Amino acid sequence: MFRKDDNIRRLPVRGERYFKLHDFWYFATREGAMLGPYDSKEQAERATRDFIEFVQSAPPAAFRLLEVDHYRLSA
Repeated sequence: MFRKDDNIRRLPVRGERYFKLHDFWYFATREGAMLGPYDSKEQAERATRDFIEFVQSAPPAAFRLLEVDHYRLSA
């Protein structure tokens, strides 16, 4: 899946968007960020809907911070 503003080709993530770690729930974004913790899967699902609404209305610079590559340090 590609967005029109993607400069590189990304393969779609295959797997579950929601996961549980140490009794808390998290969700994965298509940018590669893991967001949480939430007390229940239902809360994580609601947060996912809120996150999608945010991404749809936010300028690109706002959610660029969530991209995994943003946090990597160059050698």
